[in-house]
Amino acid sequence: MGTQQPNAADLHPPRVLPPHYFVGSVLVTALIGVLATPRLLQMPWPLAGLVPMAAGLWLAVRGSRQFAERGTNIIPLSRSTALVTDGVFRISRNPMYLGMLSFLAGAAILANVAWAWVVPAAFFVLIRQAFVVREEALMQATFGADYEAYCGRVRRWL
Repeated sequence: MGTQQPNAADLHPPRVLPPHYFVGSVLVTALIGVLATPRLLQMPWPLAGLVPMAAGLWLAVRGSRQFAERGTNIIPLSRSTALVTDGVFRISRNPMYLGMLSFLAGAAILANVAWAWVVPAAFFVLIRQAFVVREEALMQATFGADYEAYCGRVRRWL
């Protein structure tokens, strides 16, 4: 395959991982939903947020299971041993992050206040800058042309 492994200096898994940011974001969204006003929609319309929440949960869990099935590392910014390109990775290069983002968007709908939308927006920016961009560089260094071809077939998000 002719790929080069990133050197150990490039591999710095952070202490605070995306699931930690995700859980904190869910809690902040819930708090905003309880404390903030005015409400945007009449009931039962905010319950529509349960749909992207369920879809996001499924997407994130399925992506993580695919990593486990392949025996590759799920911890961001650490050495990967397999390039997973099938299953949910055929529709997004980042299905786990996309799933978390979808869940947060659903939670913002459910919270039913405008301020709740700050949370998924902030989560998106944080995950993209702190993880996705750096992970892509490591994947390129690890898998080379195979990763480039994958990027040509599959978009970063959708």
